[in-house]
Amino acid sequence: MACFHCNRQKSDKLKSFDEKSLSEVPLFNPRTDSWPEHFFWSTDTLLIIGLTPTGRATVVALAFNRARIINIRAADREIGRHPPPDDPIQS
Repeated sequence: MACFHCNRQKSDKLKSFDEKSLSEVPLFNPRTDSWPEHFFWSTDTLLIIGLTPTGRATVVALAFNRARIINIRAADREIGRHPPPDDPIQS
């Protein structure tokens, strides 16, 4: 349920550190966690923003906002393929 690069970033990690709560938290699990509870898109829809400790830690641990991915999202947005229609966007 992840691209090769995100899967490689994750490796065998199950937890990561959240800077805001100053605690180690579980990484987002797409099989059991709800995306809208943990993440939303920036107003320009290029950045994934973590809402919860799990969301924030996952964004950092899996490098969700690395430059290459932002460029892919921008290109996908231009052809109407991004963001996913049901995903929340920052207002």
